[in-house]
Formats: sequence, structure tokens, C-alpha cells
Amino acid sequence: MNNQRQEERAGLEPNQEQLLAALRAQGIKGRRVLEIGCGTGRLHHRLLDEGAASVVGVEFSAAYLEQAKALARAQGHEDRVTYLEGDFTELAGQIEPADVTILDKVVHCYQEPERLVRQSTAHTRFLYALTFPRDRWWIRLLIRSVATVMRFFPMLWRIRFSRPEAIRAWVREAGFVRLCHDETKMWHTEVYVRRGETGELGRGDGLGSPHEKSNGSAL
Repeated sequence: MNNQRQEERAGLEPNQEQLLAALRAQGIKGRRVLEIGCGTGRLHHRLLDEGAASVVGVEFSAAYLEQAKALARAQGHEDRVTYLEGDFTELAGQIEPADVTILDKVVHCYQEPERLVRQSTAHTRFLYALTFPRDRWWIRLLIRSVATVMRFFPMLWRIRFSRPEAIRAWVREAGFVRLCHDETKMWHTEVYVRRGETGELGRGDGLGSPHEKSNGSAL
């Protein structure tokens, strides 16, 4: 119960606020959302509050999913969310394409990041939003150090560093154009639109054209 109350009170992380602002600007109302690595659900519950039609959340951790379900009950979103436990690349065949796909701090948690990006972009009709680590020596060192420690523990996932230019190339090759870029000290925040769908942009209450900005003030 205490964990649930903490989740209800908790705000979004800086990079999640960046994602929310970018998606809101382009129009989230009525959209079907797929969040891969949805965690405890704070981000997609905010999107539901903003008018998203429905969410499918995929998550490795059963404990995180229990918290996400509790938050759905607390916020009255139970009839608009569906949760799946496991690896998205193995579950993809069970999941319908979405208007908007989100991967918040997820790409580096897959041993086959290219496979993840290619399968998730194939499930995306309109907007593809993701955050991933910046290419800084201390970030690479941190990820590699954590990856080394994780080898000694039985876990469902492992982390690895992927070059930002490689991630961007995979997304572009899937037919997407970068719409927004932002960053914190550790994370890139980027939103892409499927090529040919730009006529749908700007339905929200913010910017309706591609924008680039940078903010290194927070993690």
C-alpha cells in the first residue's frame, strides 16, 4: 500500500517530462499507445490522463507490473490498459500495431537492441518516442560496470551500451524522420514520425513543427 501511494504521488523524471511534452504537442488524444518497458506505469498513466485512447504496456518485471496495475485501479484506467509480462521481441506477434510507441530507457536493456528497434518500429503507425544513453565516457563506463556486476546475478535482462548514431540509423531505416530532440546529462530524448504521416502532426496544444533543443540541467 505504501508503494502504491508513493507511485501516485511521484512525478515524472526529467526525460519523461520531455517525452510527454513532445507527444502532447503532436497530439496524443485518441491515440493507441504501446509502451515497451513500461515499468510502474507513471508515464503512460499521464498519457491516459492527457486523452490517449488505450495503452498496451510490456514489462519484464512482474513486480513493476503489479504496481502499474495498482496505479491503473487507483486512477480509474483499468478498462484502457493491457499489460503483458515478458520480452517484447518474443511477444511482438501477440501485439497489435500502435499509433504511438514509447521506449523510455529500454534500448540499453536488450542484448539485441537492433532487433528491438526494428520490431518496435514495425509496430508503430505514427510516432516513435525513445530515450537512450548519451555517448559520454563516464556513461559508457557506468553501463559497462553495471553490466559486469549483473553477470553474477540471475536476471531476466542485461544492459549494454549502443552508440546513439546506430540507434538513430535503425529508426531512420524503418521509415521514420526525427521530429524532436532533447537531452539531460545522461539521456537523449527523441521523437520520430513515420515518413508520410506528417499531415497528422500538430493536433495537440503545443508545437506543430519539428523542433530541436538541448537541456543538460538534470539527469
